[in-house]
Amino acid sequence: MNWQPHSWQLAITLALGTSLAVHPAIAQIIPDRTLRNEGSVVIPNVEVRGLPAELIEGGALRGANLFHSFTEFNVGNGQRVYFANPVGIENILSRVTGNNLSQIFGTLGVDGGANLFLLNPQGFIFGEKAQLDIAGSFVGTTADSLLFENGTKFSATEPEAPPLLRINVPLGLQYGANPPGRTIANEGNLAVGQDLTLVGGNLDLQGQLQAGRDLTLQATDTVKVRDSAVNPFIAAAGNQLLIQGNQQVDIFTLNHPHSGFFSGGDMVLRSPSPVGGDAHYWSGGNFRIEQLDGSLGNLSSPHDPIIRSQGDVSFFAYQGASLHILAGGQVDIDTVIITGPDTVGEAINPTTNPILANVTLSDGTSLIIDGTTQPTLDVRAGMDPAVIGDPLGTIGATFPTDIFVDPSIFFVPPPDNNPVSEFY
Repeated sequence: MNWQPHSWQLAITLALGTSLAVHPAIAQIIPDRTLRNEGSVVIPNVEVRGLPAELIEGGALRGANLFHSFTEFNVGNGQRVYFANPVGIENILSRVTGNNLSQIFGTLGVDGGANLFLLNPQGFIFGEKAQLDIAGSFVGTTADSLLFENGTKFSATEPEAPPLLRINVPLGLQYGANPPGRTIANEGNLAVGQDLTLVGGNLDLQGQLQAGRDLTLQATDTVKVRDSAVNPFIAAAGNQLLIQGNQQVDIFTLNHPHSGFFSGGDMVLRSPSPVGGDAHYWSGGNFRIEQLDGSLGNLSSPHDPIIRSQGDVSFFAYQGASLHILAGGQVDIDTVIITGPDTVGEAINPTTNPILANVTLSDGTSLIIDGTTQPTLDVRAGMDPAVIGDPLGTIGATFPTDIFVDPSIFFVPPPDNNPVSEFY
């Protein structure tokens, strides 16, 4: 069975809860007894990939799926914990049935090519030295349970509920509409060979997230993303990058010049409220801001938004500082309200900020664009892919060159002089 994320039929039902409790780091993995004689076994001091590690063996085999169940699941600083990958196993599904969140401060991996699901309704903390060593895909979630095509569920909150594990069907993923669950917080470097998916009540993200294929960051409440002057935030997907907050997306990653969002394919930011998107974006496909129903959404960026896309750029309305868009395809925006100049980008990286540029127009006229000194809307479509750049090494294609910008474009003084509080 091949891992096919776009044909997933599995459902994640998110757990009730809103707060993240922080506990002292406890480097322990304790299997529970819910799988009875098919329980997990932790083997210490095993050499895995040339270094000492703890190897998790046992578990319940069902077709190409292997199930594990734990009361506690933590990885301490400097610790290496790997799941054994028996021949024929394509998916390793693990749940935490205890009352504590999981603290991952070391390396978590799979000794093989299987995909790893890790389910803990209490939440996760990935520390600054946390790493994933997973050649396949990783799903970390605060869901109550994993549901399968035939209605069977693998539950962390009802681990004894029958019929347990009576399945042998391909897995898939869909998101439930239950109340928000606990938080997934990351400060580490989480990189996988295939898809990386984090699904929680809230996501509190720093550090780096890298997927060889799709990167999905979804919260039933809020996705919050931050960087620092010392540590950049990087979200990079070889294919699609999706960020969805069912209540809010709150991004500020302008403290470090290397911070940014990168995708080899499409990039989608989705929220019912305006996306707070103070960041730099590069997409090898299309860039799109959406509401939950798929219609065009709104972007808000008080400081320094820069969007580079090899394809189309689409959103309904924008409000904030000087906006810069470079697109290989068309740009489709209904309403733009520029409230002031870019006050952050020039200070961070004055030599490479694209809002400071000398542009040659079609008639040969030279135009200096400087969004750091005055409110500026710089939108360029049908650009050569070489001009847009290619930080992920993807190959640009030929795109259409139309720009669709509604006449309702407003330039207003900074908020102190003329506050603007909503889109028009």
